[in-house]
Amino acid sequence: MRRGKLRLWAACLTLMLAAAPALAGEGDALLSPEDLQNLQGSYEAFLNGLEDVLVKRGLLTQEERDTWHAAQMGDYYSNGGYGSMLISYQPGALNYVREEEMTASLSCMLGENRLSLQTMRRYSPGESLSDGLALTWSLTGAGELPRSCVFQLTSTAGLFSRWDALMGGYAAVGTGASTDGETLVWSAPVPAEDAANAEITAAVTDAETGEEIGSAVLTLRVDGESYVLDADALNAKTE
Repeated sequence: MRRGKLRLWAACLTLMLAAAPALAGEGDALLSPEDLQNLQGSYEAFLNGLEDVLVKRGLLTQEERDTWHAAQMGDYYSNGGYGSMLISYQPGALNYVREEEMTASLSCMLGENRLSLQTMRRYSPGESLSDGLALTWSLTGAGELPRSCVFQLTSTAGLFSRWDALMGGYAAVGTGASTDGETLVWSAPVPAEDAANAEITAAVTDAETGEEIGSAVLTLRVDGESYVLDADALNAKTE
């Protein structure tokens, strides 16, 4: 069992370290959010194959597969920038995975277009070791083809930050921000006991024509000292 774990650890670590120099700056071992986003497809393909092996060997049940995948992707975005990954398949290990460490893939329809958001399932400001809740937006049109868009974000609480390569970290930009798909981070203080849910509105326009495609609202439900993103948290905005 130990040898198998080390092999999986080594394989994953090798994958990350081998890919890092090609995308990071000269001599920079720290992967940027853009690097992680560009590598996501190939890394998820690796995870899918690894999951097949783990299920086949009885190390992971089919019912646990989605949870395990979300936990690995959460670890990818939280720790991948430091070139270290943890592939965990020990029986019962998923019982210790926190929602703060699991990704959430949300989407809604804006007319004939699908707006998608890659983020995390829960954000706990008082416990978070990250800069906040990462938000990566994308839009696909007919035939699921990606569209070049600008996402204008506004929030009822908290601040947005974007990656500053010179600083090597996230810099606050305010209660509103725009992105063409670059990952932004939303952060807020620990919610008060009687705090209302926070909402982030995303207004989407075509990057080339300026056409208004539509708007959606992301609801961050207050749960104690955390913000939770439920499965139905992202919805098209109706006038």
